[in-house]
Amino acid sequence: MTDQTEREYDHISRLPDPAALSSGEFNRSRRTRLAILDAGVAVLAEDGYKKLSTSGVAKTAGITRAAMLYHFGSRAEMIKAIIRHVTRRRIDMYTEAMQDLAHTGDFLEKAVDIAWEQLQTPEFAAYTELSLASRTDADLRALMEPALAAFDRARREAALGLFPRYLSERVEFDLRRDVVRFLLEGIAQQDGITFNRDQRKGALLRFLKLLIGTEEGIALLRKVVDEGAQEDNAA
Repeated sequence: MTDQTEREYDHISRLPDPAALSSGEFNRSRRTRLAILDAGVAVLAEDGYKKLSTSGVAKTAGITRAAMLYHFGSRAEMIKAIIRHVTRRRIDMYTEAMQDLAHTGDFLEKAVDIAWEQLQTPEFAAYTELSLASRTDADLRALMEPALAAFDRARREAALGLFPRYLSERVEFDLRRDVVRFLLEGIAQQDGITFNRDQRKGALLRFLKLLIGTEEGIALLRKVVDEGAQEDNAA
């Protein structure tokens, strides 16, 4: 890994690895913790936040309750670890998927496809469950806020290291990323397309690709950024 790509993890590394070994522990302890955390993601994705319990996760992971409590002594401790695990995992998934695109001619179109595909994963479903539940749960929100901030910053740093320079140095770089990310996340989270779903979803994906990948679309994005800068200077 180059120095540049190592910097992708500057922010995400501020969330400690919840499966890291303590002094004197064997590698099997890390494997067990990873199995627990992956099981927690699966339970969140399939059954939702309200049904997330240490006993249910232990059953899904195929371990005893005693083993579960050895690694994570309470539901709150387990949830904190799952938040860190799924946040770090989503950044890893994004980075791994994007690394091979840097020199392709249809980089932006493939980047949109990757963004959409990764919203169909258990990791995103689990992340959505945690995010929505944190809106009305102050304790969960206190755990989610640093993870959300770390994810946002780490994803941007990953993009800066992985996008071709002719794209990452343009003034509309962040707006282009935000438009893609938040429109696609809105579709994936709400799933409110109730008729002609495939056609409408396909039209939205094509719209995004035109908006971020054609000179006309880029000109519009740049105009929005420039007008925002003028308003900020005037203020």
